[in-house]
Amino acid sequence: MPARSRLTLFSALLVLLAVTRIGHFGTVVSLPDASLAVFLLGGLWLGGLRCFAAYAATAFAIDVFLAKNAVEAGWCLTPGYAGLVAAYASVWLFGRLLARTPELPVMRYAGIGIAAVLVHFLIANLSFWALSGYFDAMSLSDYAASVAKYLPPYLASTALYLALAWVGQRVLATRLAGRHSLG
Repeated sequence: MPARSRLTLFSALLVLLAVTRIGHFGTVVSLPDASLAVFLLGGLWLGGLRCFAAYAATAFAIDVFLAKNAVEAGWCLTPGYAGLVAAYASVWLFGRLLARTPELPVMRYAGIGIAAVLVHFLIANLSFWALSGYFDAMSLSDYAASVAKYLPPYLASTALYLALAWVGQRVLATRLAGRHSLG
């Protein structure tokens, strides 16, 4: 991928991450959080530790900024927050797995997307339960039961963005193939 296209793609995903993450805590923007999709697509289309680090640092900076304005965001900034780095890294690695497949069948794309969300959800919630200091008196099974309701929205918002990206990629590939066959 040419450097200019790569920078454009990196920037577009970064803006999507920022705009939807800020809206995650009830601010002006009300789009579903695209964080998981951005990390998966970043791993798929960009790869590289620097891109991952830039997205992770952006997500963290936004969360710290929001912690000053939204009680819910501040509540999440505990030692358990460190588990998000591993959780997002796992999603990035699922994106790298997808990158190994030149022609991306929709079922493989969807299956890996679902697996990425599930692994992220497990890592993020297990680390928050174990390290946040809020749940010393709560068993893991009780905690799991209390957070299970959040999984469907994670799956739905990620599926929305991944579906849009898959369709966009197909449309772009079709247009590029049409240009090459005419020339």
